[in-house]
Amino acid sequence: MLTNTLIDRTNRFYIEMSRKVLSDKEYDILQKILIEKMPIKEVGDHYNVTGESIRRIYERTYDKVRCVTDLLAEIDHYKKKLQQLKDEFQIETGQLKKRKINRTVDLNKILHDSHFPLSLRMYNMFEKLDIRTVGELTAIPLKDFQCFRGFKEKCKIELIKFIEFENIEHLFPGFSDWKRAPIK
Repeated sequence: MLTNTLIDRTNRFYIEMSRKVLSDKEYDILQKILIEKMPIKEVGDHYNVTGESIRRIYERTYDKVRCVTDLLAEIDHYKKKLQQLKDEFQIETGQLKKRKINRTVDLNKILHDSHFPLSLRMYNMFEKLDIRTVGELTAIPLKDFQCFRGFKEKCKIELIKFIEFENIEHLFPGFSDWKRAPIK
């Protein structure tokens, strides 16, 4: 007896959850078969169709209900995954904030010692300008770089990436504006 009431409540729950995707007829057929326990033949007589038609409608409707419950389970899974990603992001941004607060930079750090993969073009540019350390790089205003022969769009993109990689944006006044400005 307890099992039947549990099954009835579960059936009622799934039918109500799926009400928006079911037509009135489909909802009524499920209601009559699952809740009112009406035989398929009797439901067919109620709608003036054969029991076989009711069985097919029932199967299609049951598949709709199952699809809706599967979607709800999938939505729940992705909600949990989204929350997990948000938590990880908060942890990472917390670590990034800590890293940005620590703004002590070794101005004597040699550019060749950076873990950033500088191109040969950029190494040659630094050599022509006699720049060996971060301090020497920061001594040149960013707007002056475009005046140097050979400093084109690719060099600018690479220099921006290098500055951001080394987290030394604060050493270049107007970096964010220069970064967005096109090369003339």
